[in-house]
Amino acid sequence: MNLRQLSIGAVAFVGLMHRLPATNFEPELHVRAGLPRLAALTQSSTAKTELRVAYLGGSITAAGNGWRTLTTDSLRNRFPNCSIIEINAGLPGTGSNLGACRLSYDVLRHRPDLLFVEFAVNDTGAPSDRIERTMEGIVRQTWHVDPRTDICFVYTVSTPHVAVLQAGEFPPSARAMEKVASRYQIPSIHFGVDVVRQLATGDLIFKGGSSDDPSKIFSLDGVHPTAAGHQIYFNAIERSLPSLMMGPRSDNHALPAPLHADNWENASLLLVDDLTRTGEWIQVPPGDPNLRGTTKNLLPPTWRATTPGSRVAFAFHGRCFGLLGIAAPDNGEFRVTVDDLLPVTATFFDGYVSPTFCRQREWFFPAPLADGPHRVVVELLPTIVAKEEIKTKAGKPIDDLAPFSANTLTLCGALIVGSRLP
Repeated sequence: MNLRQLSIGAVAFVGLMHRLPATNFEPELHVRAGLPRLAALTQSSTAKTELRVAYLGGSITAAGNGWRTLTTDSLRNRFPNCSIIEINAGLPGTGSNLGACRLSYDVLRHRPDLLFVEFAVNDTGAPSDRIERTMEGIVRQTWHVDPRTDICFVYTVSTPHVAVLQAGEFPPSARAMEKVASRYQIPSIHFGVDVVRQLATGDLIFKGGSSDDPSKIFSLDGVHPTAAGHQIYFNAIERSLPSLMMGPRSDNHALPAPLHADNWENASLLLVDDLTRTGEWIQVPPGDPNLRGTTKNLLPPTWRATTPGSRVAFAFHGRCFGLLGIAAPDNGEFRVTVDDLLPVTATFFDGYVSPTFCRQREWFFPAPLADGPHRVVVELLPTIVAKEEIKTKAGKPIDDLAPFSANTLTLCGALIVGSRLP
């Protein structure tokens, strides 16, 4: 039996799997234009080729031995004569807004052939129109760099999504992403459809405990899949790939007029190295205690202000900006001044921070800006952050105050939607 016959048989199997056991669920798979670049590998069964596969998402994508690694291993098995290079851009606790800003630095400079995008859980609660703009920005940035790159949206599921899926609808975050997928003919796979099917048949427990059968537990916290949960996610990809590789062949993906003129296709990350710094700033080595728990493979050159009054400044033309920093025990408070607007104060510190768990965290300026030139100044303040109170409120009181005594500002870069100005 040749590869095409195998693919046709697999497509029939996919159709069966997507229909059973219930009929009131949304389809798991939307093929649309498929994955033509991946499909092209089926035409070269002997030649040594290379496929660069990128995964952009949150902690569910970042997880080791999860759906990402299972997918990469499956591609290596499917294409043994092809060198499969994995680009892991899963950053825990982050959504598509930061994803659009870090896309170029974390993904596109590595020239992917195939890009999976996973933000449905971390975008829960975000306004639908913002999700449309950020996801559209991810698509348009990718195809501006290389219109041949295949993109596939994948939708994960958490506790708030279950009832919506059981009612036969996609949750709001996935619905917003589907609007973008439809516009650009991007295939999408909703991992949660088979999850709710198995919940309906009693084969799965969405949030399990110590007394439950581990093979039936999807998650322990209602968000992050167990090994069994990740297997369900991967199985959805494995079922879908034959259909996705049977789609229409095309050298380039079409880039139509945008859904939103103000989408985030010009979002980017400005490295601290390239910003104007005054005061006391030091570059932070990767082994620094206040970087424990950060995602090191996605950590840009990182700088720390240690003295109040130390500043970083930049100018841009656009309507939205933010900062990418480190949430860590040594966090202090910072002040952001834009043009002649009232300053805004903030901190990267939150209830999740511990001496062994620091992470990259984004902060976006909360007030709307006119589309035009803006000058931004960020300054470390002498204010002492109420860390003990914040941790106690989060149900995680501090036992040892010593690691939390410092008050610094650690930055990875500035986030802009627009263009940098001198």
